[in-house]
Amino acid sequence: MRQHMFGDVAAAEMHALDMPNAWDAEALFPANIHRAATQALESWITAQDAFSRKHIINNFASSSDGNGDARAGAICASPSRKHPDYYYAWTRDSALVVLEVIAWLDNNKLDYMLKDELKQRLDDYVEFTRHLQGLKNLKYGLGEAKFHMDGTAFRAPWCNAQTDGPALRARAILAYAQYVIKQANGDTTRAHELFSLVRTDLDYVTKVWMHPGNCDIWEESRGMHFYTLLVQKTALEEGARMAHTLDVDNGVAHVYERAAQEIAHKLPEFWDVDHGYIVATLNKTGGIQTKNSNLDAQVLLAALHHGTPKLLTSRAVAATVNRLVHVFDRLYVVNHVQRTKIDGQWVDVAAAVGRYPEDVYDGDGSRGGNPWSLLTSSVAEYHYRLAVHMGNGPLAQYLVQVGDTYMARVARHTDADHTMREQWDKSSGYGRGAVHLTWSYAAHTSASRWRNLAIASLD
Repeated sequence: MRQHMFGDVAAAEMHALDMPNAWDAEALFPANIHRAATQALESWITAQDAFSRKHIINNFASSSDGNGDARAGAICASPSRKHPDYYYAWTRDSALVVLEVIAWLDNNKLDYMLKDELKQRLDDYVEFTRHLQGLKNLKYGLGEAKFHMDGTAFRAPWCNAQTDGPALRARAILAYAQYVIKQANGDTTRAHELFSLVRTDLDYVTKVWMHPGNCDIWEESRGMHFYTLLVQKTALEEGARMAHTLDVDNGVAHVYERAAQEIAHKLPEFWDVDHGYIVATLNKTGGIQTKNSNLDAQVLLAALHHGTPKLLTSRAVAATVNRLVHVFDRLYVVNHVQRTKIDGQWVDVAAAVGRYPEDVYDGDGSRGGNPWSLLTSSVAEYHYRLAVHMGNGPLAQYLVQVGDTYMARVARHTDADHTMREQWDKSSGYGRGAVHLTWSYAAHTSASRWRNLAIASLD
C-alpha cells in the first residue's frame, strides 16, 4: 500500500478540537511522494472547471429561462429521475451549491454576463427560500430535508428532521447579503430584507439544535451529529455578526451568540480518545445499526464547510483524515492502482474515498458502498487549504502536490466527457449512482478554487 500523508499522531495530544496548531512537517509528512501536477492534469482541471460550472447552472432553475416543471430558484440534486430519483431540491445540497456560486462572484476574471446570470439565480434562490419557509402543514417544519422541484412539499416517508439544512441555508443567504452590501457600497437595504429570511432559519436552529433524534447528512442515523452541530454553531455566529452589522435588535445577536457558545461546549465530546479520531455521531437514538466505527467522511466535510482555520489545521482533523484514507485505501479494489494516464501522461493517484467503512449504499441499492467523487475532491481541497494556511515554503508545496494526487484520482474515474456521478464502483472504477450530481460538481470547483489560492500563495 502507498505511503500516506500523515505519520502516527499521538491521540494523547488531542484532548480538544480547537487546539493550538502544532504541525511537525518531519513527523507528519513522508518525503517520498511524486509530483502529479503535470500539464495534462492542469488541463484536465481547467476543462472540468468549465464543465462543472455549466452543469451547476443547468441544475439551478432560473426565472430567466424555461424551467419546465421546476420553480425558479430550485436546485436539483441531480437531473436523474430514476435509478436513482434525485430530482428534488435538498435544502442542504442547495445551500452548499449556493455558497460555492457566491464564491465564484469574487473572481475578477469571470465574464460579466455570467455574473449577471448567477446573480439572477441567487435572487431566485432567495425567493424560493421565502416560498419554502411559508409552506404550511409540514410535519417537520423547516427541518424537512427535501422538496419537489416545483416547490411543493415532499410527503413520502423520509429521514427527518435534518436540522443542518436551515443552518446551511442561513449561511448561504448571509454570504449573499455580504456580497450585496459590498456591491452596494455599504447600502444595507437589501441586506435587511435578506436577514429576515436568515432570522427565520436561525430562530428555528436555536430551538432544535439540542434535540438528539435528528438525522445526519447521509439520512441514515439519528442522534447528535458533529457536522450538524458545527454548521449550526457557524451559522449562529455569522448571524450574530450580521445582526450587529445591520444594527438589528441586540437581543437577537445575544440569543445567537449564546446558542453558539452552548454548541461549542458540546463539540469536544466528539473526540474519541480510544480510537484517535473525531466521531460522527453521539447519543444515537435510531437509524442504521451497523456503523460501529463511527468513522465518517462527514467530519472532514464539516471542517471544510464550517470549521475555523484553527479546527481545519488541527491534529484532531488530521488524525481523522489520516484514518479515513488508510481505511478506504485498503477497502476498495480501485485503490490498488496508484498511477493513471491523463492525456497520455502518467500521474500518481491517491486513494479514492467513500463515506464510512460500513457503508452499503451503492448509488441505487444496498449492495455495498463505493468511493464518492465529492468526497475525494474534498480530500484534495483539504490539502490545498492546509497549503494556504501554511504559506509559502516546502511544506505548502508538498501539500499542493498531495492534493493533486487526489485530483488525479477524480480525473481517473470521471467520464471522458467530464460527466460526474455520485459514486465510482469500488472494483471497476466506473461511475455509479446519480449522474450530473450537483454536489459533485460543486466539490470539484471548490477544490480547484483552493488549489489556485494555494498555488498563488507559493509565488
